[in-house]
Amino acid sequence: MRKPYWILFMAAALLVFGFGRYDGWRDALAAAGMPEADAAAAPLTPERLEAELAARLPERPDELKLSYAGDPKQLSARLPQLIRGALDGHDDIAYILDKFYYTIRTRDGVSVIDISLKYRETKAQSAEVERQAAAALQSLIAPQMNDHEKVKAIHDWIVRRLAYDESLRHYTAYEALDSGLAVCQGYALLAYKMLTMAGIEAKIAEGAVDTGEHVWNMVRLDGRWYHLDVTWDDPLPDRGDAVSYRYYLLTDAEMRRDHRWERSYPEAPAEYREALADLAAQGGEAGERFAALEREIGLIWLKPEHTASSAAELRDRIAAAMREGGESLRIRYTDGGAATRDLKAAFAGLDGYRSYRAKFEPYRSDGSVLVDISWELQ
Repeated sequence: MRKPYWILFMAAALLVFGFGRYDGWRDALAAAGMPEADAAAAPLTPERLEAELAARLPERPDELKLSYAGDPKQLSARLPQLIRGALDGHDDIAYILDKFYYTIRTRDGVSVIDISLKYRETKAQSAEVERQAAAALQSLIAPQMNDHEKVKAIHDWIVRRLAYDESLRHYTAYEALDSGLAVCQGYALLAYKMLTMAGIEAKIAEGAVDTGEHVWNMVRLDGRWYHLDVTWDDPLPDRGDAVSYRYYLLTDAEMRRDHRWERSYPEAPAEYREALADLAAQGGEAGERFAALEREIGLIWLKPEHTASSAAELRDRIAAAMREGGESLRIRYTDGGAATRDLKAAFAGLDGYRSYRAKFEPYRSDGSVLVDISWELQ
Protein backbone atom coordinates (compact mmCIF):
# COMPACT_ATOMS: atom_id res chain seq x y z
CA MET A 1 0.00 0.00 0.00
CA ARG A 2 1.26 3.45 -0.80
CA LYS A 3 1.73 5.83 2.07
CA PRO A 4 0.56 9.30 1.01
CA TYR A 5 1.95 12.44 2.49
CA TRP A 6 0.10 15.41 3.91
CA ILE A 7 2.02 18.67 4.43
CA LEU A 8 1.63 20.21 7.91
CA PHE A 9 2.17 23.84 8.77
CA MET A 10 4.58 24.41 11.63
CA ALA A 11 5.06 27.57 13.67
CA ALA A 12 7.02 28.75 16.65
CA ALA A 13 6.04 31.92 18.49
CA LEU A 14 7.69 34.19 21.04
CA LEU A 15 6.19 37.19 22.81
CA VAL A 16 8.57 39.91 24.00
CA PHE A 17 7.08 42.76 25.99
CA GLY A 18 8.96 46.05 26.29
CA PHE A 19 8.65 48.67 29.00
CA GLY A 20 9.13 52.43 29.09
CA ARG A 21 7.51 55.76 28.32
CA TYR A 22 5.17 55.83 25.28
CA ASP A 23 6.58 58.24 22.70
CA GLY A 24 4.20 57.46 19.80
CA TRP A 25 3.92 54.52 17.47
CA ARG A 26 6.96 55.51 15.35
CA ASP A 27 9.16 55.48 18.43
CA ALA A 28 7.65 52.14 19.49
CA LEU A 29 8.41 50.64 16.10
CA ALA A 30 11.94 51.97 16.12
CA ALA A 31 12.51 50.58 19.60
CA ALA A 32 11.20 47.22 18.42
CA GLY A 33 13.62 47.20 15.49
CA MET A 34 11.30 48.13 12.62
CA PRO A 35 13.24 49.69 9.71
CA GLU A 36 12.43 53.32 8.89
CA ALA A 37 10.91 52.35 5.53
CA ASP A 38 8.39 50.07 7.21
CA ALA A 39 7.73 52.53 10.02
CA ALA A 40 6.29 55.04 7.57
CA ALA A 41 2.90 53.29 7.65
CA ALA A 42 0.66 53.12 10.68
CA PRO A 43 0.41 49.77 12.49
CA LEU A 44 -2.11 47.39 11.01
CA THR A 45 -5.47 46.69 12.57
CA PRO A 46 -6.54 42.99 12.82
CA GLU A 47 -8.62 43.36 9.66
CA ARG A 48 -5.83 45.10 7.72
CA LEU A 49 -3.29 42.54 8.93
CA GLU A 50 -5.28 39.74 7.30
CA ALA A 51 -5.53 41.71 4.05
CA GLU A 52 -1.79 42.51 4.11
CA LEU A 53 -0.86 38.86 4.60
CA ALA A 54 -3.22 37.85 1.77
CA ALA A 55 -1.54 40.39 -0.52
CA ARG A 56 2.07 39.56 0.32
CA LEU A 57 2.28 35.82 1.08
CA PRO A 58 1.40 34.74 -2.50
CA GLU A 59 4.63 36.51 -3.54
CA ARG A 60 6.55 33.79 -1.66
CA PRO A 61 8.66 36.00 0.60
CA ASP A 62 11.34 34.38 2.75
CA GLU A 63 10.90 37.05 5.43
CA LEU A 64 8.04 39.36 6.37
CA LYS A 65 8.11 42.23 8.87
CA LEU A 66 4.81 43.86 9.81
CA SER A 67 3.57 46.19 12.53
CA TYR A 68 0.33 45.57 14.37
CA ALA A 69 -1.88 47.46 16.79
CA GLY A 70 -3.87 45.03 18.91
CA ASP A 71 -3.70 42.41 21.62
CA PRO A 72 -0.39 40.53 21.09
CA LYS A 73 -1.63 37.38 22.84
CA GLN A 74 -4.66 37.17 20.55
CA LEU A 75 -2.35 37.84 17.60
CA SER A 76 -0.07 34.95 18.58
CA ALA A 77 -3.03 32.59 18.80
CA ARG A 78 -4.48 33.68 15.45
CA LEU A 79 -1.37 34.19 13.32
CA PRO A 80 -0.94 30.60 12.05
CA GLN A 81 -4.59 30.59 10.98
CA LEU A 82 -4.18 33.98 9.29
CA ILE A 83 -1.14 32.76 7.36
CA ARG A 84 -2.94 29.66 6.16
CA GLY A 85 -6.03 31.68 5.28
CA ALA A 86 -3.90 34.12 3.28
CA LEU A 87 -2.82 31.23 1.05
CA ASP A 88 -6.37 30.08 0.27
CA GLY A 89 -6.60 30.03 -3.50
CA HIS A 90 -2.82 29.63 -3.79
CA ASP A 91 -2.52 25.89 -3.26
CA ASP A 92 0.66 25.73 -5.32
CA ILE A 93 2.34 27.83 -2.61
CA ALA A 94 0.47 26.52 0.45
CA TYR A 95 1.55 22.95 -0.26
CA ILE A 96 5.22 23.74 -0.76
CA LEU A 97 5.40 25.85 2.41
CA ASP A 98 7.38 23.52 4.63
CA LYS A 99 7.23 25.53 7.84
CA PHE A 100 7.26 29.04 9.22
CA TYR A 101 8.48 30.68 12.39
CA TYR A 102 7.51 34.01 13.83
CA THR A 103 8.34 36.34 16.69
CA ILE A 104 6.15 39.10 18.07
CA ARG A 105 7.85 41.96 19.89
CA THR A 106 5.52 44.38 21.64
CA ARG A 107 6.02 47.81 23.17
CA ASP A 108 3.39 50.33 24.22
CA GLY A 109 0.59 48.58 22.36
CA VAL A 110 2.46 48.24 19.07
CA SER A 111 3.71 44.81 17.95
CA VAL A 112 6.36 44.03 15.38
CA ILE A 113 5.86 40.66 13.68
CA ASP A 114 8.85 38.92 12.10
CA ILE A 115 7.87 35.90 9.99
CA SER A 116 10.41 33.50 8.49
CA LEU A 117 9.10 31.09 5.85
CA LYS A 118 10.78 27.95 4.50
CA TYR A 119 9.69 26.28 1.26
CA ARG A 120 10.22 22.80 -0.15
CA GLU A 121 10.69 24.22 -3.63
CA THR A 122 12.88 27.18 -4.65
CA LYS A 123 11.59 29.94 -6.90
CA ALA A 124 13.93 28.72 -9.64
CA GLN A 125 12.51 25.21 -9.31
CA SER A 126 8.94 26.55 -9.45
CA ALA A 127 9.84 28.45 -12.61
CA GLU A 128 11.16 25.22 -14.12
CA VAL A 129 7.88 23.48 -13.25
CA GLU A 130 5.99 26.23 -15.02
CA ARG A 131 8.27 25.97 -18.07
CA GLN A 132 7.87 22.20 -18.36
CA ALA A 133 4.13 22.37 -17.68
CA ALA A 134 3.71 24.99 -20.41
CA ALA A 135 5.65 22.85 -22.87
CA ALA A 136 3.56 19.80 -22.02
CA LEU A 137 0.30 21.72 -22.36
CA GLN A 138 1.36 23.07 -25.74
CA SER A 139 1.62 19.50 -27.04
CA LEU A 140 -1.42 18.16 -25.15
CA ILE A 141 -4.04 20.86 -25.64
CA ALA A 142 -5.51 21.60 -29.05
CA PRO A 143 -7.57 24.76 -29.73
CA GLN A 144 -10.77 22.80 -30.37
CA MET A 145 -10.62 20.81 -27.13
CA ASN A 146 -13.31 21.36 -24.51
CA ASP A 147 -12.53 21.56 -20.79
CA HIS A 148 -13.51 17.93 -20.20
CA GLU A 149 -10.99 16.77 -22.80
CA LYS A 150 -8.32 19.02 -21.27
CA VAL A 151 -8.80 17.48 -17.82
CA LYS A 152 -8.45 13.96 -19.23
CA ALA A 153 -5.36 14.88 -21.28
CA ILE A 154 -3.63 16.37 -18.21
CA HIS A 155 -4.67 13.46 -15.96
CA ASP A 156 -3.39 10.88 -18.43
CA TRP A 157 -0.12 12.73 -19.07
CA ILE A 158 0.71 12.90 -15.35
CA VAL A 159 -0.14 9.23 -14.77
CA ARG A 160 2.09 8.19 -17.66
CA ARG A 161 4.86 10.65 -16.80
CA LEU A 162 5.18 9.76 -13.11
CA ALA A 163 5.52 6.68 -10.93
CA TYR A 164 4.64 6.54 -7.25
CA ASP A 165 7.66 7.16 -5.01
CA GLU A 166 7.71 4.26 -2.57
CA SER A 167 10.79 5.74 -0.89
CA LEU A 168 8.56 8.69 0.18
CA ARG A 169 11.21 11.30 -0.66
CA HIS A 170 9.76 13.35 -3.54
CA TYR A 171 7.04 15.77 -2.47
CA THR A 172 7.01 18.67 -4.92
CA ALA A 173 6.04 19.15 -8.54
CA TYR A 174 9.67 19.95 -9.35
CA GLU A 175 10.90 16.72 -7.76
CA ALA A 176 8.15 14.85 -9.63
CA LEU A 177 9.24 16.19 -13.01
CA ASP A 178 12.96 15.98 -12.24
CA SER A 179 12.94 12.37 -11.03
CA GLY A 180 9.73 10.98 -12.51
CA LEU A 181 8.75 9.96 -8.96
CA ALA A 182 6.39 11.54 -6.45
CA VAL A 183 4.18 10.90 -3.46
CA CYS A 184 0.60 12.13 -3.57
CA GLN A 185 1.60 15.72 -2.83
CA GLY A 186 3.81 15.88 -5.91
CA TYR A 187 1.04 14.43 -8.10
CA ALA A 188 -1.54 16.87 -6.72
CA LEU A 189 0.76 19.90 -7.04
CA LEU A 190 1.61 19.08 -10.65
CA ALA A 191 -2.05 18.46 -11.51
CA TYR A 192 -3.05 21.74 -9.84
CA LYS A 193 -0.39 23.67 -11.77
CA MET A 194 -1.27 22.16 -15.15
CA LEU A 195 -5.04 22.39 -14.68
CA THR A 196 -4.94 26.05 -13.63
CA MET A 197 -2.53 26.90 -16.45
CA ALA A 198 -5.03 25.29 -18.84
CA GLY A 199 -7.80 27.53 -17.47
CA ILE A 200 -9.48 24.83 -15.35
CA GLU A 201 -10.48 25.83 -11.82
CA ALA A 202 -8.89 23.38 -9.39
CA LYS A 203 -8.00 22.91 -5.74
CA ILE A 204 -5.87 20.61 -3.61
CA ALA A 205 -7.84 18.70 -0.98
CA GLU A 206 -6.29 17.14 2.08
CA GLY A 207 -7.51 14.33 4.27
CA ALA A 208 -6.71 10.73 5.08
CA VAL A 209 -6.97 7.18 3.78
CA ASP A 210 -6.35 3.88 5.56
CA THR A 211 -2.59 4.20 5.10
CA GLY A 212 -2.32 7.75 6.48
CA GLU A 213 -2.55 11.37 5.36
CA HIS A 214 -3.33 12.02 1.72
CA VAL A 215 -3.92 14.83 -0.77
CA TRP A 216 -5.76 14.90 -4.09
CA ASN A 217 -7.42 17.45 -6.36
CA MET A 218 -10.84 18.91 -6.88
CA VAL A 219 -11.84 20.13 -10.34
CA ARG A 220 -14.69 22.38 -11.46
CA LEU A 221 -16.36 21.62 -14.79
CA ASP A 222 -19.48 23.39 -16.06
CA GLY A 223 -20.05 24.83 -12.61
CA ARG A 224 -19.88 21.46 -10.82
CA TRP A 225 -17.08 20.26 -8.54
CA TYR A 226 -15.59 16.75 -8.67
CA HIS A 227 -12.81 14.86 -6.87
CA LEU A 228 -9.78 13.76 -8.90
CA ASP A 229 -7.11 11.52 -7.37
CA VAL A 230 -4.33 11.26 -9.97
CA THR A 231 -2.09 9.36 -7.52
CA TRP A 232 -4.57 6.54 -7.07
CA ASP A 233 -5.23 6.43 -10.81
CA ASP A 234 -1.57 5.55 -11.39
CA PRO A 235 -1.25 1.75 -11.09
CA LEU A 236 1.14 0.45 -8.43
CA PRO A 237 3.52 -1.08 -9.31
CA ASP A 238 3.87 1.24 -12.26
CA ARG A 239 2.59 -0.17 -15.57
CA GLY A 240 4.05 2.31 -18.02
CA ASP A 241 1.29 3.83 -20.13
CA ALA A 242 -1.52 2.13 -18.21
CA VAL A 243 -4.07 4.64 -16.86
CA SER A 244 -6.87 3.97 -14.40
CA TYR A 245 -10.05 6.05 -14.01
CA ARG A 246 -11.25 4.60 -10.72
CA TYR A 247 -10.81 7.96 -8.99
CA TYR A 248 -11.66 10.20 -11.92
CA LEU A 249 -14.13 13.03 -11.23
CA LEU A 250 -16.01 11.43 -8.35
CA THR A 251 -18.77 12.73 -6.11
CA ASP A 252 -18.36 13.31 -2.37
CA ALA A 253 -20.23 10.06 -1.69
CA GLU A 254 -18.07 8.06 -4.10
CA MET A 255 -14.87 9.54 -2.70
CA ARG A 256 -15.86 8.92 0.92
CA ARG A 257 -15.79 5.16 0.35
CA ASP A 258 -12.06 5.24 1.08
CA HIS A 259 -11.09 8.91 1.56
CA ARG A 260 -11.82 11.06 4.61
CA TRP A 261 -11.55 14.80 5.13
CA GLU A 262 -12.53 17.35 7.76
CA ARG A 263 -11.70 20.67 6.10
CA SER A 264 -14.45 22.47 4.21
CA TYR A 265 -14.39 22.07 0.43
CA PRO A 266 -16.93 22.79 -2.31
CA GLU A 267 -19.69 20.19 -2.37
CA ALA A 268 -19.46 17.60 -5.14
CA PRO A 269 -22.89 15.94 -5.34
CA ALA A 270 -23.28 15.54 -9.13
CA GLU A 271 -22.34 12.27 -10.83
CA TYR A 272 -19.97 12.84 -13.71
CA ARG A 273 -21.43 9.97 -15.71
CA GLU A 274 -24.78 11.78 -15.81
CA ALA A 275 -23.21 15.09 -16.79
CA LEU A 276 -21.21 13.44 -19.57
CA ALA A 277 -24.20 11.43 -20.79
CA ASP A 278 -26.23 14.64 -21.08
CA LEU A 279 -23.46 16.30 -23.05
CA ALA A 280 -23.09 13.28 -25.33
CA ALA A 281 -26.84 13.27 -25.97
CA GLN A 282 -26.72 16.72 -27.58
CA GLY A 283 -25.56 15.06 -30.78
CA GLY A 284 -23.46 16.46 -33.57
CA GLU A 285 -19.70 16.73 -33.50
CA ALA A 286 -19.66 18.12 -29.96
CA GLY A 287 -21.87 15.27 -28.72
CA GLU A 288 -19.63 12.68 -30.34
CA ARG A 289 -16.59 14.15 -28.61
CA PHE A 290 -18.30 13.67 -25.25
CA ALA A 291 -19.43 10.16 -26.23
CA ALA A 292 -15.81 9.34 -27.05
CA LEU A 293 -14.84 10.53 -23.57
CA GLU A 294 -17.45 8.19 -22.08
CA ARG A 295 -15.85 5.26 -23.87
CA GLU A 296 -12.25 6.25 -23.10
CA ILE A 297 -12.88 6.84 -19.39
CA GLY A 298 -14.92 3.65 -19.16
CA LEU A 299 -18.19 5.24 -18.06
CA ILE A 300 -20.08 3.17 -20.62
CA TRP A 301 -19.70 0.22 -18.23
CA LEU A 302 -22.12 1.95 -15.88
CA LYS A 303 -24.88 1.78 -18.48
CA PRO A 304 -27.52 -0.95 -17.98
CA GLU A 305 -26.72 -2.63 -21.30
CA HIS A 306 -23.14 -3.22 -20.15
CA THR A 307 -23.92 -4.32 -16.59
CA ALA A 308 -25.03 -7.57 -14.93
CA SER A 309 -25.98 -8.11 -11.29
CA SER A 310 -26.73 -11.86 -11.04
CA ALA A 311 -25.66 -15.23 -12.44
CA ALA A 312 -28.89 -15.34 -14.43
CA GLU A 313 -28.12 -12.01 -16.09
CA LEU A 314 -24.61 -13.17 -16.90
CA ARG A 315 -25.96 -16.37 -18.44
CA ASP A 316 -28.43 -14.44 -20.61
CA ARG A 317 -25.77 -11.99 -21.85
CA ILE A 318 -23.34 -14.78 -22.69
CA ALA A 319 -26.07 -16.81 -24.39
CA ALA A 320 -27.04 -13.81 -26.54
CA ALA A 321 -23.41 -13.34 -27.60
CA MET A 322 -23.11 -17.07 -28.43
CA ARG A 323 -26.23 -16.99 -30.60
CA GLU A 324 -24.61 -14.28 -32.69
CA GLY A 325 -21.48 -16.40 -33.08
CA GLY A 326 -19.45 -14.35 -30.63
CA GLU A 327 -16.60 -15.86 -28.63
CA SER A 328 -16.01 -13.09 -26.08
CA LEU A 329 -17.82 -10.59 -23.92
CA ARG A 330 -16.81 -7.71 -21.67
CA ILE A 331 -19.24 -6.70 -18.95
CA ARG A 332 -19.34 -5.01 -15.56
CA TYR A 333 -20.47 -7.23 -12.70
CA THR A 334 -21.80 -5.30 -9.72
CA ASP A 335 -20.79 -7.81 -7.01
CA GLY A 336 -17.06 -8.21 -7.53
CA GLY A 337 -16.71 -10.57 -4.58
CA ALA A 338 -19.14 -13.06 -6.10
CA ALA A 339 -18.10 -12.69 -9.75
CA THR A 340 -16.07 -15.93 -10.02
CA ARG A 341 -18.77 -18.03 -8.37
CA ASP A 342 -21.62 -16.47 -10.35
CA LEU A 343 -19.78 -16.78 -13.66
CA LYS A 344 -19.30 -20.48 -13.01
CA ALA A 345 -23.01 -20.80 -12.27
CA ALA A 346 -23.84 -18.90 -15.47
CA PHE A 347 -21.81 -21.28 -17.66
CA ALA A 348 -23.30 -24.28 -15.86
CA GLY A 349 -26.64 -23.28 -17.38
CA LEU A 350 -25.29 -23.02 -20.93
CA ASP A 351 -24.62 -25.50 -23.73
CA GLY A 352 -22.62 -25.33 -26.93
CA TYR A 353 -19.17 -24.44 -25.59
CA ARG A 354 -16.05 -26.47 -24.78
CA SER A 355 -14.31 -24.17 -22.26
CA TYR A 356 -14.18 -20.59 -21.06
CA ARG A 357 -11.67 -18.19 -19.54
CA ALA A 358 -12.22 -15.01 -17.56
CA LYS A 359 -10.17 -12.05 -16.38
CA PHE A 360 -11.40 -9.78 -13.58
CA GLU A 361 -10.41 -6.13 -13.08
CA PRO A 362 -11.65 -3.83 -10.28
CA TYR A 363 -13.87 -1.04 -11.60
CA ARG A 364 -13.78 2.37 -9.90
CA SER A 365 -14.29 2.12 -6.13
CA ASP A 366 -17.81 0.71 -5.91
CA GLY A 367 -16.90 -2.98 -5.48
CA SER A 368 -17.82 -3.91 -9.03
CA VAL A 369 -15.47 -5.56 -11.52
CA LEU A 370 -14.99 -5.60 -15.28
CA VAL A 371 -15.10 -9.18 -16.52
CA ASP A 372 -13.42 -10.14 -19.80
CA ILE A 373 -14.89 -13.52 -20.81
CA SER A 374 -13.88 -15.67 -23.74
CA TRP A 375 -15.05 -19.16 -24.71
CA GLU A 376 -14.52 -21.84 -27.31
CA LEU A 377 -17.65 -22.92 -29.14
CA GLN A 378 -18.30 -26.56 -29.96
